[in-house]
Amino acid sequence: MKISQIYSLSLGFGILAIVAAITYTVGVKPYGYMGLGDISVLVFFGLLGVGGTYYLQTHSIDSHIILPAIGSGLLASAVLNINNLRDIEQDAKASKNTLAVRLGAYKGRVYHCILLSVAALCYLAFAVATAISWTNYLFVLAMPLLAKHAIFVYRSQQPSELRPMLAQMSMISLLINILFSLGLLIG
Repeated sequence: MKISQIYSLSLGFGILAIVAAITYTVGVKPYGYMGLGDISVLVFFGLLGVGGTYYLQTHSIDSHIILPAIGSGLLASAVLNINNLRDIEQDAKASKNTLAVRLGAYKGRVYHCILLSVAALCYLAFAVATAISWTNYLFVLAMPLLAKHAIFVYRSQQPSELRPMLAQMSMISLLINILFSLGLLIG
């Protein structure tokens, strides 16, 4: 593929991401209020974000990149899920049928733990599969924080308890991705 085609494709994905961001809450049937926001976040913050960046840098596709792409997308989905769990009562009253509203509070918390567990497994599977260096495992340093967060969310009983968890989940996601990237750079 020519360089101009690569950049045209990435521009197209960028425009698609902007349209997806707008139609998440705007329009006749915003997909974010139909429980589809998590899928969009996985696609745009994971598969296209990570996979697209990898492709732009290397001009190739490696099947292993799907693992950190899914991991990153799942962590971003966890940020959205915490927001939706925190707002579950107001969203239900306003007929905003987010995935958390559809699942209910308990199943939404279980879903959150699944997102975090599968994300961690994706990063770990990538590190094992590529086996480039021990530095591929730097992200593991953030796993105790992730586990502590998951336990707190699972045990929470009131949506108001989750207010500080949104910022915490964002920071943990950032930390995992920084450590993962740093491990690849120095490895």
